[in-house]
Amino acid sequence: MALDRTAGFDMLVQISETEINAQLAAAFASGLIFPPSLSTPVNAFGITGTLDLNFGTPVADLDRPRPQMRFRVPFTNSQLEVTAPLPTTIAPLGGTIEIIDSVQMRTNGGTQQAVLDFTSGAPSVTVTFDGSTAGMLAPILGGFGLTVAQVQNQLAGIVQQRLVDDVQRLALTPPIPVANDADPLTPFAIEVTTVNDTAAADRDALTFGVRTDAASTGNINAITQSFIPAGAPSMVMMSNAWLLGSVVRPQLAAALGRPVTDFDRPLRLNRPVPAPGGQGTLTNLVARIEGNRIRVDGRATASGTGWSAVATFTFFVSLTLSGGQIQITATTPVVDVDVSMEWWVWLASAFLGGLFGGIIGAIVGAIVPAIVESIVEGMAERMATDAFNNATSSIPPIPLGPIGAGLNLTSILLDDLELRGNVMRSLNLPVKSSGHYVTSGAFTLDLDKGTVHAANSQMSRLDLAWHPANGLDSRNGAGMTVSGAGFGSLTPVQLRAMAFASQHLSPWAIPLSFELPLFGMHSEIVVGVRTNEGRLAKVRAWRDLQAGGALNIHWVTYDTPVPSLDIALRWSVLETGESQPFVGKDFASCTRTTVSRRCTIEAWPRLMVFPVDYQWCLCGKVLEPGEGEVEHAGGTLRYELAGRHLTIETGMGDAVDCELCVSAIDARGRELFTCVPLEKGPMETACGPGRKFYPRPRIELVPCDPLLAIANWESVLSPRVQEAFRKAMVDDTGGKGTAKQREVIR
Repeated sequence: MALDRTAGFDMLVQISETEINAQLAAAFASGLIFPPSLSTPVNAFGITGTLDLNFGTPVADLDRPRPQMRFRVPFTNSQLEVTAPLPTTIAPLGGTIEIIDSVQMRTNGGTQQAVLDFTSGAPSVTVTFDGSTAGMLAPILGGFGLTVAQVQNQLAGIVQQRLVDDVQRLALTPPIPVANDADPLTPFAIEVTTVNDTAAADRDALTFGVRTDAASTGNINAITQSFIPAGAPSMVMMSNAWLLGSVVRPQLAAALGRPVTDFDRPLRLNRPVPAPGGQGTLTNLVARIEGNRIRVDGRATASGTGWSAVATFTFFVSLTLSGGQIQITATTPVVDVDVSMEWWVWLASAFLGGLFGGIIGAIVGAIVPAIVESIVEGMAERMATDAFNNATSSIPPIPLGPIGAGLNLTSILLDDLELRGNVMRSLNLPVKSSGHYVTSGAFTLDLDKGTVHAANSQMSRLDLAWHPANGLDSRNGAGMTVSGAGFGSLTPVQLRAMAFASQHLSPWAIPLSFELPLFGMHSEIVVGVRTNEGRLAKVRAWRDLQAGGALNIHWVTYDTPVPSLDIALRWSVLETGESQPFVGKDFASCTRTTVSRRCTIEAWPRLMVFPVDYQWCLCGKVLEPGEGEVEHAGGTLRYELAGRHLTIETGMGDAVDCELCVSAIDARGRELFTCVPLEKGPMETACGPGRKFYPRPRIELVPCDPLLAIANWESVLSPRVQEAFRKAMVDDTGGKGTAKQREVIR
């Protein structure tokens, strides 16, 4: 066996740092893996308030002692809102959060998953403000007797606690099914580490060692280098011993009709067996990896009256890739035959030579296809179909990264068997809208909804406006940036990295294009857009000379996380007044109490660029900061307003039934608006447990004269009989009734 680079594991999987970050960026753009924003209360150094952080794309770094991973999360356009001792808002804040933790495999039921588990030992967290933020904070914090370093350390502690309590773990792979079954491709156990490549190439890699059954072994700490080819995203390596011993050996034994115990690992026949084809005996057979091929050596014997023959043979099996599928081919066997004959057989050798050659040829001719078929069935078909070409599977059988779903093979190399290719991802960012439009006139475009409107439309949701004389403009806070990438290759991850701003493109910036059947010239401009709702879009445009310069515009808008504004309400009883008892449902004892109420309200902006200005409207009246009153149909509401925080109180016995609205305008001029109903009555109702009554009639038989009974008969529906029954009913306390009641019923 030539090489053994898998450290004893059946399979070795390595994902490059570059591929890990590409998957993280794609997942983050979709709102997965890591939250896009975080709001957390602050109570330290005598300061209370709320910290609002807007995160950028996280970046993984494997330049750490194994098995640690560094996770850098930038934050921008964030704020610290101080409510005490002196209300103030500090914005915009920017910097980086650095998280360091060990990569580990987490077992849950019948699956294993690679994670950063923040609950299994708190991670190391460091917060560093950028230069402009530190310069802005220094004099402000000095007024509180604090330094920037102290606040950074305190913020790191807050983030660390949120990671432990709320985030808990960061997934680096999907859950992968594991089992100790007969399928050699099903993982039994997976181990993980990191490889920090200190060479100039810096080919750091996340590394997985895969065992496929309980008997297999492996030492993950023995993997100290990256085997990923330069520029490749990943590498899957299968050990020579496992490939021949676990994948091919069982199939070959079945093809020869023999138990698998007739073959030693990795692939060696340990006893003579009948040769395929029904003639002769196969005495030796061994397979090993030699160069980039599987070499097979064998020995077969055959005999008859007065003669015996021994044949040794060698052939090679090659693996190639064609159309994404593994192809198996075998060379023509090299056969050496040694024949022994009695003297009298020599006399007939001229007539028997063909017979000897035919027998040996039949043996070798049956062995070669049996071995090739075993390799095909054991390796090519199962690996290609089950493991690597099933790109639609959401759970890959091997770890391929946070959103890896399969491997699109581009090349293979034997010794050990290396499968190289591009990682196919389980996540594709949803498209919010897409389309195209051709016109010689002016128009406006809403990229979020994918709708075209008149040129003079003033709707606030419009993103782009085109006029043949003026050009292309962004509208309503939408940003636009010209891209050097092609329309098809421009990804959401690349869009997210762009710096967007309001922009104007003159008509001459839109290229002229003409296309003829045999001659033509196509030219277009590609721009990235952040819509006024915050989604990412790509747009391409050109002017068609053959259509009089008509504008052709195509767009794709991705459904990325967008800024949002919510209102949080918490009602409480402020004071109580008079109470009125009453019997409620199921005879429960209830009380209605006149009350006054307090409602604590907070606006929650997400992914907005801080600082944010708020405008509140209560029951149709715009509120001024500080304290005030609002008259409404149910009475008078007292309020106290400070930025995003609002407190309202009702009068005693006052009902409230109106609407509360808030408008938020961020530092980019983006405005969000939301409303909630305020509906509370003048009283608070409280009830005890209900009581249920079960009527229990009692029937008592007494001797009587039939004639007397007929004479005194009275209908059961008569009032007197009904009253007697009612008094005889047993109440819910189990009473038996009085002696008088018993007498009446008798």
